Amino acid sequence: MIVSAHQPNFVPWLGFFDKMAQSDVTVLLDSVQFIKRGYQNRARVKGPSGAQWLTVPVVTKGRYDQLTHHVEIDETQDWRQVHRRTLHGLLARTPHRDLVDELLEPVYGEGSPAMLAELNIALIREVAARLEIDTRIVLLSELDAPGSSSQLMLNLTRAAGGDVYLSGPTGRKYLEPGMFETAGIELRYHSFTPFEYAQPFGEFLPGLSCLDYVANVGFRSWRNQREDGKALTPAS
Repeated sequence: MIVSAHQPNFVPWLGFFDKMAQSDVTVLLDSVQFIKRGYQNRARVKGPSGAQWLTVPVVTKGRYDQLTHHVEIDETQDWRQVHRRTLHGLLARTPHRDLVDELLEPVYGEGSPAMLAELNIALIREVAARLEIDTRIVLLSELDAPGSSSQLMLNLTRAAGGDVYLSGPTGRKYLEPGMFETAGIELRYHSFTPFEYAQPFGEFLPGLSCLDYVANVGFRSWRNQREDGKALTPAS
């Protein structure tokens, strides 16, 4: 059984969902330390001048070591309306912009989550379902998997019932392969090459939020997308 893990980022890029699709279980690291100015509360969207940030404001003052699932959304700011206006403007020329509204409305409307992790996890589950990715999603906070770095990944793989850990490419920089070999856990590395699809505002820009893909391509089976010849062509 293949297990992967990742922070529950805000509307993450397509590589996130590709790694999920190649796993039997994805563990969302909701109980690790929150990273300021990272992708946990912001994502890149494309505008006339290139990529720009779409940010969920969060409460961080005096909370320097807080865990991701303890991070509160800063509701003193009217960020949902800002997001709506921004996306409506940037996605006005895309063929499936209504699908983005449909995706966001349940978590942007009345009674939407007050905690960042809840917001992100709800969106990740919905996007994965609409891409027909049936990988089981588990939260780290639900597992008995202590430790950090390689030990954490080993423990969460075992706790999720896996015998293979699928790391992102950056894992080559910090994971200790010997620990996995000794523990009888196979270590693999995921690789994803962004593929081109039609975008407004000039040349194709890879690495954007999944919202850009949805607005321009719509929701289609991720398996079919990968098997499509165009999907396997590296972006220029």
